[in-house]
Amino acid sequence: MKTKAFIYFDEFGNSHLDTESKKGTFSHFIYTAFVIDGKDLGKAKEIREELSKKHKQGSPLKSSKLNIDSRLSIISKLKEVPYGIFSLVIDKRKIENKNLEDKTVFYKFFQRLFLTQFVEKYESFEIYFDKLGSQKFQNSLKNYISNRVFSPTLFNPDRKYVIADDKFEEPLIQLADLFSGSVGKIYCTSHKDKNADKIFEAINERLFVDFFPNSTSQYLGKYNKELDISDKKVAKLCLDIVQKQLNQNNISIEESELLRHLLLVFKTDPYRLAETHDLVDIIKRVHPKATVEYIREIISSLRYKGVIIVSIEGKYGYKIPNKKNDLIGYYNRYLKSIIPMLKKMKIANDTIRKEHFDIDIFNEHENLHLIQKFINILEYEKIE
Repeated sequence: MKTKAFIYFDEFGNSHLDTESKKGTFSHFIYTAFVIDGKDLGKAKEIREELSKKHKQGSPLKSSKLNIDSRLSIISKLKEVPYGIFSLVIDKRKIENKNLEDKTVFYKFFQRLFLTQFVEKYESFEIYFDKLGSQKFQNSLKNYISNRVFSPTLFNPDRKYVIADDKFEEPLIQLADLFSGSVGKIYCTSHKDKNADKIFEAINERLFVDFFPNSTSQYLGKYNKELDISDKKVAKLCLDIVQKQLNQNNISIEESELLRHLLLVFKTDPYRLAETHDLVDIIKRVHPKATVEYIREIISSLRYKGVIIVSIEGKYGYKIPNKKNDLIGYYNRYLKSIIPMLKKMKIANDTIRKEHFDIDIFNEHENLHLIQKFINILEYEKIE
């Protein structure tokens, strides 16, 4: 007989889609679920109560009130019981649907998107969400979930969705708040914490993240795509290069912050690009006037230092390579620029020499004779 899943979820951020006009607005909205097997429920409640007494003198465990030492200590203690952390990270800056500007529509849409994954995985479960908004809003949300996501059936009668107070009615929602806040400190670039790396390492083994929009990974399971041995060698080599660069004395704080974020994205999902506007947000912490062009300058500087950072044609962002095709694409992008440039220079030089045969720019000026050699190679090899 399958055991029952208990799912507690909470949010980080807010539903406001205008992320530009007001300073301090969250760039992302995040749903995070703390999922535990029914047989471990009693132990989880005991640990939560113990942690509450130790860190908050019996008061609720509020993520926003915890310093880094308490947060890491609590996460470490919770590992005594099996659980999973599942997050949906929503980039509000990329939402184009105007209907989602309405708070009620926003919550209903993303709860449906988030909770459907659990309904597909578990036959028997109880889902708990912290009280939010007015009673009318809560009733509307419950009715929507019941009608559009799930409701008890003859074959699956044991399914519940409950909106409860996290202090008196269902204290384990506090753990969802703890982990939602932790995930927010990692992935919400407008509010990324200086200790994001430490938090990530503490929860990564039990963390499963998906992204909206343009998600690539799978809910309720780490992204697991088979790579051949040579791809694995490429990934290890490129990661080692990044790590060595981070240990250099000549690395700037901007370069360090950018590389650390690329590493974080790689560890979450090696196929995912670090969004350019996320990198701008990250660098603005140490360079308030950072722009997209400034990010490109940092990446150019790192590439001259031997760090391999690639972008994917037709997409917007950067990543550390994790397979040979990343490197092939990286070289091809430069090649697609080099060849047309050489052809244009050849056309210009041929035109000049046709009119003035005694003028040969390529051979008359230092270094430019190399251009003629490159052009000769292009013509001999018939490279297009």
